[in-house]
Amino acid sequence: MFENIRLSLQGIISHKIRSFLTMLGIIIGIAAIIAIVSTIEGTKEQIKKNLIGAGNNTVTITLQQGEWAADFSWEAPPDNIRVITEAQKERILDLDEVTNCTLARVRSNDQNLFYMNKMIESAAICGVDEDALQTMGYDVAEGVAFTPEQYTDFSKVAMIDSILANTLFNGETAVGKVLDIHGEPFTIIGVVAQRSDFEPVINSVDDYYTYSEDQGGRVLIPTNDWSICFRYDEPQTYCIVKAKDTDSMTQAGKKTADILNESVKNVNVSSGEEMDAEQF
Repeated sequence: MFENIRLSLQGIISHKIRSFLTMLGIIIGIAAIIAIVSTIEGTKEQIKKNLIGAGNNTVTITLQQGEWAADFSWEAPPDNIRVITEAQKERILDLDEVTNCTLARVRSNDQNLFYMNKMIESAAICGVDEDALQTMGYDVAEGVAFTPEQYTDFSKVAMIDSILANTLFNGETAVGKVLDIHGEPFTIIGVVAQRSDFEPVINSVDDYYTYSEDQGGRVLIPTNDWSICFRYDEPQTYCIVKAKDTDSMTQAGKKTADILNESVKNVNVSSGEEMDAEQF
């Protein structure tokens, strides 16, 4: 063994240039591999950020009717759709991939939302529970959030997001203003804003059209107040879960949808249409 080492050292000394070039080639090769791996990892993380958003990790699961999200604006929910229970929500929260969960009833582009006799056409009305702000990444930018009592005492209060506040009030305070929701007055007590905005990297016109989407704003009301404006015991149509990390999002959405589908019979007898929960 020592003889082999001695011969190797003699070979290196007697062929200095060849040995140097060999070592240089090895170093360059290793550096190139490290650079390629780093580039691939960086590109993968950038794609994740563009498609999913940084620091958000939320997955929206919707009640689907055929190819479309279920909408109970014009007709009553089918008999085979049941309200999601607190027990089911607890099972979702117990999933290893999930850190937060909120359930919501939603009306998009409702035609019975007004401010001072002016119809608000593009906003969504959301009946939310106590976990909505934390799960959806909202902070209170103006006013206050719902108190625990306001989730149960039918006090007709509302919060709006900063998008709708800017559209309606153009810099004026929104707190104290009154919205008309299906003929019922709801007083705005707070304005919420996203904790961390999703800002994709835009390098071209195609990127802009890929990542841009119209947002008309949201009106949040306590979920128990939903029956004041809409139907009593209307099933929730949206579930939003916050995954523990980006890589857990797919499984978090799939496992949550499986639990929610326990509230849905396979076939709506009256219409013959299948309804189930799907990751959005």
